[in-house]
Amino acid sequence: MSEILEPSGKTAVVTGAASGIGRELARQLVHAGAMLVITDINAEGLKAVADELEAKGTKVFAPVVDMGDFAAVDAFAEKVIKVAGDSLAFVFANAGIHGITPAIDPDLDMFDKVMKINLMGPVHMSKAFVPRLMARGGPAQLVITGSQASFLAAPGIAPYVAAKHGVWGFADSLRIELAMAQSEVGVSVVAPSRVDTSITRQRLDEYRAQGGEKAVEDYIASMVGPEAIAEVIIREAKKRVFWIIPSHEPTLEMFKARAQAIIDAMPAGAIPFPRPE
Repeated sequence: MSEILEPSGKTAVVTGAASGIGRELARQLVHAGAMLVITDINAEGLKAVADELEAKGTKVFAPVVDMGDFAAVDAFAEKVIKVAGDSLAFVFANAGIHGITPAIDPDLDMFDKVMKINLMGPVHMSKAFVPRLMARGGPAQLVITGSQASFLAAPGIAPYVAAKHGVWGFADSLRIELAMAQSEVGVSVVAPSRVDTSITRQRLDEYRAQGGEKAVEDYIASMVGPEAIAEVIIREAKKRVFWIIPSHEPTLEMFKARAQAIIDAMPAGAIPFPRPE
């Protein structure tokens, strides 16, 4: 597998490109010399990003695609592969939505909607693109946007946490299978800490109700702008590493605590394993 995959002169696909991390990925990939295919379910926002990028002299293919609809995703992938050919190097499966509902008594419709986009969306993108890229041959990288919720839990957003945990598991299984196949197609999973996007700002009223304006201010202060997150994602995706974790120090400390709790539980639950003499 190639050590470094440069976006210059290559084609990159970015889903969820109408706002947030996806929009910044598109902007920075164009700046790096990539040709762009962008998509989103938000037609108006998608057109605005496409117009912005084309004003800089870059031709952009920008169809509206529902990541929860595999037939639509598959048709999209077929067209992209035919048009981009050997130039397709990066597929950023970035589209996602929030899911604000408790674990104690969850809204099941919300749960279904979040799992359909946040978990099945990346699965659909992988199924549509990875076999085609493997058959084509040559290096390519599928980059799936997870979250710090891929390895840390939080109250009030149970479907989001469940889906992002699932993203990690799916991506890691894919990583192992691609390595076993000695494929030049690689996979990365992105797990940023709290990013200042329209998704995270959906919780402002919740924080205000719990702790007033001070809680809102602290919540906003804990966020990182999508520009910095996109910069790290592209830099590390070029290296073709599995984990891409743009994070704060508090995220590291929370993960250490969770990992240590799991490690500590293992001896307590040990089961004697009889070994043959």
